[in-house]
Amino acid sequence: MALVLLERPLRTFESGLWGPENAWHNRDFLGAWWLFWDAATPGDGLRLQNWPDGALALQHHIPNPFDGWLLGSLLWDADSPLWWNGMQLCHHLLNVAAAAVLARMAGARTGGALAAGALVAATPVMLHEIAGGRTLSGAVWPGLLGLAFLLRGRGVVAGLLIGLQGLFYLYTGVLFGLVALVLRPLPGLLAAGLPMAAYAAWLWPLASGLHGKPPPAGFTSLPLAGLVGLTEVPERFRLHAGLLAGLPGFGLAALRGQRSTGLRWLAAVGLCALVALGPEPGWSVGATQVTSPLAWVMWALPGAGRMHHPLRAALVLVPLLAVGVALLLERFPSRLGAIPVVLAFLGRTPIEQAVPFGVEPTPPGADAVAWLTTAPEGAVVDLTGAGDAALGLQPLHGRPMLEGLRRPAPPRRGGGPVAGRLRKQVDGWLDGTSQPGLAEELAAHGFRYVLVVDRREPPVDRSGLELDLGEAVGPGIYALPSGGVRGAER
Repeated sequence: MALVLLERPLRTFESGLWGPENAWHNRDFLGAWWLFWDAATPGDGLRLQNWPDGALALQHHIPNPFDGWLLGSLLWDADSPLWWNGMQLCHHLLNVAAAAVLARMAGARTGGALAAGALVAATPVMLHEIAGGRTLSGAVWPGLLGLAFLLRGRGVVAGLLIGLQGLFYLYTGVLFGLVALVLRPLPGLLAAGLPMAAYAAWLWPLASGLHGKPPPAGFTSLPLAGLVGLTEVPERFRLHAGLLAGLPGFGLAALRGQRSTGLRWLAAVGLCALVALGPEPGWSVGATQVTSPLAWVMWALPGAGRMHHPLRAALVLVPLLAVGVALLLERFPSRLGAIPVVLAFLGRTPIEQAVPFGVEPTPPGADAVAWLTTAPEGAVVDLTGAGDAALGLQPLHGRPMLEGLRRPAPPRRGGGPVAGRLRKQVDGWLDGTSQPGLAEELAAHGFRYVLVVDRREPPVDRSGLELDLGEAVGPGIYALPSGGVRGAER
């Protein structure tokens, strides 16, 4: 069913990327793209960023790089989108399969478990998070399998899987841990601390900044209209309406001899909904009706305020509701199990619109990179790529660059990082202003070319740059004075 629902998106599987709108400007996508290249190639990619200073350690930029580290050398292929799309599809199918396994372990028949998986597959929010440019924050199958083992009394295995979920995305790992304690608090769940202890040690350099400020654009939360499956919110904020049948499924279990079990499931669903709706729940996207108790929790607990996307808790909520649907079907003849599957199939249009499939697989500026492949070595300045967009091109040219996962730090009083000072001066070219002496200083630090990629409208004003460097020597490429330091060769 999951593949049937994706029949149209699969037509672009070999020709376009599964990613967000404006993928080559999306920080999440670009960071993941760069990470897989860095893991697949020898050398230290961070040293080649913010040249000549180098970038901060990886945990300052990507706190969950484990898929890139493990799979980068196996999957990375700059010439084909198949590896990226295949990885996203596998995570999605594993989420669906794990939800069906959880429903089966909860006591549902095979048909009910398959119906639960179909509803998960037809819920747009499940696919959007995975195929929207991120690689791990949308993968919840370790946590779902952990709950399945927990229901069978395998507390240690459950704990290890929930710990693995924390490596995928810290906040869903914590949420799965709380759900597990609500459902069946076995001592073996403490095994989750084994992988998380190593993770905490790795993240320790970030500890002082974990309790951050609210995000400038507000928290990304699940609207109430999306919770009940209404079409007045975009697809990516919408749950399949059929999942609401999970609530009476747990309610009936509570009334008919399984009172404790049913109430525990309802409590777990309520916990996930509380988190997904965010600190200020509202009916539609961006609206605020009330302040949730979650708001106090997020600022009282260190690190919780960094959970800028409470919406991701919906990826835990959806499979739990699907379990309730499967248990509800136990009260009816088995042939009625086809009803959720039919409802899932009828929901194929929203799932197709959850992500802009078929994104252009080549980043802007690829023609400039093609020219660089035959040019002498040297570091590059990507004039329009400070902070993120240049990450799409570094895996293609492999050269040191002034840009990076983060924009170079600005110079401090009395000096500071060289890259930050150079970047501040280079930005003057974006205004069409001549920068006397800058070309020679860049050359002295090993830079050889300036790339001008028109990534957005209007086109870059090149008048000041051309006054200092002359005409372009290649497609969007300007040469700096030769004879500088050769430390940037690669």
